[in-house]
Amino acid sequence: MKLQSFLSYLSPKHAHSDLLYLVYSTTDAESLSEDEEEILHHKSRSSGDYTPTPGGPFSALIPSMWPRDILAKIAQTEDSGDPPDFRYDEFGFRVDEEDKAEPNSSKLLSEPFQTEDPQLQLKWTAYFEFAHNQEVGDLTWEKLDSKLPPSDKLKELVHLGIPHNMRPKLWMRLSGGQQKKESSQLSYKEIIKASSEDQSIYTKQIEKDLLRTIPSNACFCSNRSPGIPRLRRILRGISWLYPDIGYCQGTGVVIASLLLFLEEEDSFWMMCAIIEDLVPSSYYSTNLLGVQADQRVLRQLAVSFSPELDQLLKEHDIELSLITLHWFLTAFASVVHMRVLLHIWDMFFYEGSIVLFQVTLAMLKLKEEELLQLDNSASIFNALSDMPSKVDDVERLIQAQY
Repeated sequence: MKLQSFLSYLSPKHAHSDLLYLVYSTTDAESLSEDEEEILHHKSRSSGDYTPTPGGPFSALIPSMWPRDILAKIAQTEDSGDPPDFRYDEFGFRVDEEDKAEPNSSKLLSEPFQTEDPQLQLKWTAYFEFAHNQEVGDLTWEKLDSKLPPSDKLKELVHLGIPHNMRPKLWMRLSGGQQKKESSQLSYKEIIKASSEDQSIYTKQIEKDLLRTIPSNACFCSNRSPGIPRLRRILRGISWLYPDIGYCQGTGVVIASLLLFLEEEDSFWMMCAIIEDLVPSSYYSTNLLGVQADQRVLRQLAVSFSPELDQLLKEHDIELSLITLHWFLTAFASVVHMRVLLHIWDMFFYEGSIVLFQVTLAMLKLKEEELLQLDNSASIFNALSDMPSKVDDVERLIQAQY
């Protein structure tokens, strides 16, 4: 199948097939005149079906996670000219500083978030066409491997980044989540049914933590938010499926972040892939044995990486794991800006926990000179703790890994 014919297949006439058409789902919208766009937007709002404007609040989320009540209020304030109570970014996070906005959001919001990158999308579609050049007929998502085989070219593309509108399908195929979904002897519905009937010792704690997970996000800020029942079901399902793990708070923020971009069942299988394949065993166990072992490895790597920084930490009696354990446990969810997290997760879902080491060491490398100038324990500890929230250039972070 030639590349040109493959790209032709990605036209809106095939919108009802579950294929890579998702890549170019807004192609026609881009060709509309401003008047036509306004007519479509007006029709949508007048019918009560409020949708995010491109680049506006909630525009990077899957449609089923759009908080319709907030979108309606935003539309009303736009019509009335009154300022909104809160401002939200593309991911649903409040961006008002007094409301504890997502770290660094004000700086990164100065640059528009691209849900589509035509050049990057072309590279990915060319890769799929080349990798499946023996396919007969149109190339759909179903014809791609449920677990993409590793290759140097695939790794190169992952490091460049995944087009945002391809992430739901590709994350599932990079991590092994799709493979688990297809091969599991128990369906997600069966797992959820069994876990809902099982009043485990973790049920009460899960309920307590639901609204604490990412409270600054509109999808998880109240019991009426669209993400809360999904998060509840997945956490209970995970605790039922993995009784040796039960419930670990670290999984909550990972699952909640996944739910912003993947449907509920896919988020569940992604979490299963993380637990079983992407991190060492016992990572989320009661004693956190796996993640603590990774902290000891990180400390030794830090010694080799920068003897001067190692000496500084020893002189001031600073235990690095007190800072970094949470980063590893949540795979950087909630500690870096969402735009940065997405690119980190592109690599994490393909390469596994080695990425957690690479990113941490890269941050230390970028911050090393500044850290070595500090002369008191509190300043050093705070500077280390603040490193993730200061990252606003993911390309520079990736380059620092090498």
